[in-house]
Amino acid sequence: MSFVRPLIIAAAALCAPQVVAAQDWSGFYAGGTIGYTNHDARHSFPSVGAPSDDSSPDGAIYGGFVGYGVQNGQLVFGGEIDFEGSNASGSFVNNTGFTSAGRSELNWQGSIRAILGYATSLGSKPTLFYGTLGWAYGDFDFNGGPAGAGTAGGYSDELDGLTVGLGVDARLAAQTSVRFEYRYTDYGTASGDLAPGFPGVAMPVSVEQHAFRVGLRLDF
Repeated sequence: MSFVRPLIIAAAALCAPQVVAAQDWSGFYAGGTIGYTNHDARHSFPSVGAPSDDSSPDGAIYGGFVGYGVQNGQLVFGGEIDFEGSNASGSFVNNTGFTSAGRSELNWQGSIRAILGYATSLGSKPTLFYGTLGWAYGDFDFNGGPAGAGTAGGYSDELDGLTVGLGVDARLAAQTSVRFEYRYTDYGTASGDLAPGFPGVAMPVSVEQHAFRVGLRLDF
């Protein structure tokens, strides 16, 4: 049985480089995601005293991302950008007192973010757990007016603000991973009036977003 020990040592030596390679999250990568988003989009009408309300737009998001990572031990540092289209929309009608109605839509959005991750395994799968923090921007349409007149006026605005989230990349193959991610974004407050239906009537809208994504990542 004296030959068994050298065979075990040799087998372990052959297997070790494959495990290390599978755990390597360094370099360029890209991928695509689909997901769901919902917003707190609170419309107010300070110049006319109509009731405030939330149009709560929600819907699909879909797009892609590119990034670069550097691994040091089990820590992974990097940066990532993404861009997404969306069909998220929502509306409200408030019949309290001096009535109001509103509608909001997200057309597209993107972000530039830092990534800090921890490389480990989940079951038998090499896995990267990460947090992300950065700046997001998005293009929105807002409409409003009295409840009886519907949303006869409105404006478009490009908003930006802080985005922060958590995610997981789990290896499916040597260079392919499945991604799950949640992100919160504070887009701040849009400003504009309700021309042409109600010119001069201001309708600021404060927007916060919650987004859930699933996707595929390809390492190069």
